[in-house]
Amino acid sequence: MKILAISHSAVVGGYHRRFREVVRRSGAELTLLTPRRWRQFNRMVPLEKTSDPAYRVIARQPFTPGFWSHGLRNATHYYPGLTRMLRETRPDIIELWEEPFAAVTWQVIRAAKRTLPNSRIIFFSAQNIRKDYPPPFSWFERFTYRRADFAFVINSEAEKVIREKGWKKASLVLPLGVDPGFFRPADASDRRAELGLEGFTIGFVGKLERQKGILDLIRAVGGISAPVNLLVIGEGPLRAQAMRLAEESGLAGRARFLPAVPYDGLPGYLNCLDVLVLPSITLPGLKEQFGRVLVEAMSCAVPVIGSDSGEIPGVIGAAGLIFPEGDVAALRERIVALRENPGTAAELARKGRKRVKTEFAWESIARRQAEVYNRLLER
Repeated sequence: MKILAISHSAVVGGYHRRFREVVRRSGAELTLLTPRRWRQFNRMVPLEKTSDPAYRVIARQPFTPGFWSHGLRNATHYYPGLTRMLRETRPDIIELWEEPFAAVTWQVIRAAKRTLPNSRIIFFSAQNIRKDYPPPFSWFERFTYRRADFAFVINSEAEKVIREKGWKKASLVLPLGVDPGFFRPADASDRRAELGLEGFTIGFVGKLERQKGILDLIRAVGGISAPVNLLVIGEGPLRAQAMRLAEESGLAGRARFLPAVPYDGLPGYLNCLDVLVLPSITLPGLKEQFGRVLVEAMSCAVPVIGSDSGEIPGVIGAAGLIFPEGDVAALRERIVALRENPGTAAELARKGRKRVKTEFAWESIARRQAEVYNRLLER
């Protein structure tokens, strides 16, 4: 069995663990097509992993017709020379980690149906709010629904959206994963000392923007009378405002703001935390699709608190605490509860690590993918 996987997100080396596990589980000959570099949330990321003994990596820079917006880049890019690549790799399965309305999805399906009519095509969707796109994206989307063979979706809401918009074939909810051997509990006392973190530390990792709720978190922490620390890791348009608010909220000297860290360095920072918080809020046309940092923290046995926005409660399950999105007082109450009850925090940490191994380990996810491949090829 030959698989061609196409993913612009695979510029991040840590995301390749999916493909290694897929090869191990399925025995497939896998080729991964990914950009040489990709701008991720205002930061240009060069391809971090260029080869692997288990699979072949092809680095090609896609063409994006002059768009600098993150969303438009994802929707408009396409690969020159794709038909030749299909003839060379001759995949039985083409796995598109791209949305059904994206230009690259249309390009790949169109070329594959002409060049390799017996290949099976899988697309991916994370859109958990219905959006009706203008042409040509609406045309690309309808074409994908007619010609693809299977859909992976990030959550049940995304599955409902593609059904409402015309997808009638089989699909599978396939969450984002993590490597529990890489994201694992570890002593971080040296890193904590380096950052000046003494005592209970609350953490946030993500883009500093309104939808991620960073300002709500700062207000909640600022209202805690006991001495606590706040560690914020990430970049975004609200960075300067967040730093000002932290100072105004009495967190001067107790709040640390770090830029985004490389993926491979993230476990070292997560292990500095006593709790990780994802306080996302729902905005018009934007709702939390998953919250990858939650499973990364849970895998490190760090207790988590999340809002009830989008998929967050489904990711956390019974392994963390949930609060109503935008409710600063409720968030503060959850943080204080964990600080004052170390036994509860330890139990949630244990549950989180166990949940990750069962539900979100790449090994488990790759097994589900391999089952889909076998079904498609048998058919």
